[in-house]
Amino acid sequence: MSSDEAFAADAAGNVDIEVAFPITGRSGESGEIRVYELPGGTMAEIVHRGAYGNATATYEKLFAWLESNHTSIVGALREGYLNDPREVPVEEILTEVYAPIG
Repeated sequence: MSSDEAFAADAAGNVDIEVAFPITGRSGESGEIRVYELPGGTMAEIVHRGAYGNATATYEKLFAWLESNHTSIVGALREGYLNDPREVPVEEILTEVYAPIG
């Protein structure tokens, strides 16, 4: 996926979003809930600081780095939330963005 494709999908409102969280033991699937293991691998990572809605510039930096290093995204982007927006000021919200690369 290129940065142009990612931003076009977002603008068109047809981004596929999944919510993931770790579980222990066995768990069954039901309805729209699927249980699977996220693949590992080499990731490019950047940390966004601030409101979630202001993350575009952070993604642009990540995509620029990927392009300048001739690296391609080979899977779905991931976000990890490092703190709780109910407990910190909006300017201190931290979000890790991961791009599987190859």
